[in-house]
Amino acid sequence: MLRSPFALALCAVCLICARLGAQERPAVTNAPVQPVEATSPAELVPVADGPKDKLTELMQRVSHLEDELKKSKQKAADAAKKPTLNWSFQIQADSIWSDQDAVNRAAVGSIPDGAAFRRARFNMFGEYGQVEYRLGLDFALPGRPSFIDVFVGLNDVPWLGHVRAGHFFEPFGLEQYSQNRFITFMERSLPTEPISPGRNTGVMAFDTYADQRGTWAVGAFHTDSDVFGDDTGNDFRSAATGRVTYLPWYDEATDGRDLLHLGLAYSARATKGGQVRFAVRPELRSGSAAPNVPNFVDTGAVGAGFYQLIGAEALLIRGPFSAQGEYVLVPIDTYASGAVYLQSWYVYGSVFLTGENRTYRRSTGMLDRISPRRDFVGRESRSLGRGPGAWELALRLSHLDLNNGGVRGGRLTDLTAGLNWYLNPYLRITANYIRAFQTTRTGQHGAADLYGVRVGFDF
Repeated sequence: MLRSPFALALCAVCLICARLGAQERPAVTNAPVQPVEATSPAELVPVADGPKDKLTELMQRVSHLEDELKKSKQKAADAAKKPTLNWSFQIQADSIWSDQDAVNRAAVGSIPDGAAFRRARFNMFGEYGQVEYRLGLDFALPGRPSFIDVFVGLNDVPWLGHVRAGHFFEPFGLEQYSQNRFITFMERSLPTEPISPGRNTGVMAFDTYADQRGTWAVGAFHTDSDVFGDDTGNDFRSAATGRVTYLPWYDEATDGRDLLHLGLAYSARATKGGQVRFAVRPELRSGSAAPNVPNFVDTGAVGAGFYQLIGAEALLIRGPFSAQGEYVLVPIDTYASGAVYLQSWYVYGSVFLTGENRTYRRSTGMLDRISPRRDFVGRESRSLGRGPGAWELALRLSHLDLNNGGVRGGRLTDLTAGLNWYLNPYLRITANYIRAFQTTRTGQHGAADLYGVRVGFDF
């Protein structure tokens, strides 16, 4: 007799399991065993066509991608061993016409009307580590093509910052030193284009200071470079030119929407053949080759072995409003009359009707590209007219006095009204009207009205 409840429960479980096992066991019969039908090979699923093949295919794809990545890295490594190469282009197509009074026509002749390419430029530029280079050609200038910026430079030079050798602008003046693409009017102002030095062959060092609050540049140049940058001869035609700028204030939060720029420039220059000459046309050209707008004032050849250029510049930007001006004094040590002082200045203001502002490049103390808030012509197809672009009105007054001491070159005062339509950052239409007031070398007063329209594109 079982005395324990555990023993009773164990016996009950064993009896239940025995009955269940008897129910599931099939009955044993003497019937013959039926053969199993063979399955056709087509109904079998090959193991080789299953997950194993998919894994193999995936591995092959990964291997191919690794090979392509390796080739790409090798190309990048090979490219890093060579200088980079970039391209830029610029086209400016102008149309001009004019009207003259009798005194002006008698003094300078007829001003030709017509259409011409002011600039048609092609640039190649790049770098190799600390080395930079640029080769610029202009097919609208008389050389067709003529050299513009052609130089080699070295960056991150201790104590100097940047050093450049070749053919480029001497560092003098805000408007002259800035790229033509970014100035407000069709042509630079009276003290800039004829008085301030342009591109010459030489060497220059430049950099920033005070956390890019200011810039400095100084260089030595030959002063009579031709259209290919060449300057040869027995005369010591050389110049030392320098410029320094400073930003008393600059709004960092708006990237210069509110700023004040001040600058000074100086150049000491030896003359060619013991003579110097200043001949100046109004602030408009008919292309870059002859026939062209004639000179309204002209000193003729002045006997001198040395002269100087002393310049002061200022730029104020307050949102869409801006004002800019420069003054240039030209002391000449003449053989016949001793010290002679010629002078020129300009001042102008502009306003963006669409709210944009003029821009400024702190690394070089120059003007920079205008970008509309909403492009009139965008990158996408069928984007014409989605925005107004940027509209700018400008008014300029320029004066040049070439009368002093024994030098009688005449006087010229230009009043210029300008309208700029920036369809996008790279396409611009400009219209200028110029009223030129001339005082001839003999003291007669004449005037001319000049009109110009330009379509410009660059990238």
